[in-house]
Amino acid sequence: MDEERMKKMGFDHSSKINEMLLERILGSAESLFITDTYQFDDYSKYVATAFDPEAKAQRRKEVFPNDCKKAFEMGVRLTQPYAQRFGE
Repeated sequence: MDEERMKKMGFDHSSKINEMLLERILGSAESLFITDTYQFDDYSKYVATAFDPEAKAQRRKEVFPNDCKKAFEMGVRLTQPYAQRFGE
């Protein structure tokens, strides 16, 4: 699913609601959406006309590395000690 469709379906809004609820319970929460990812390792093996294999390959090459970096950075933030994260 791409970003535009995700927003049209309201996933970004429902995610924000979930984050607010989790923040009340856990103290902090954040979301990271990685969109328009690969469904198959080799699209030539499947009949899947809803996907453009060339566009998927280009996005994987250009966008996915940055998505992985964001995920890594989120993991670093989430695993830091509480006092360090919140300045206590």
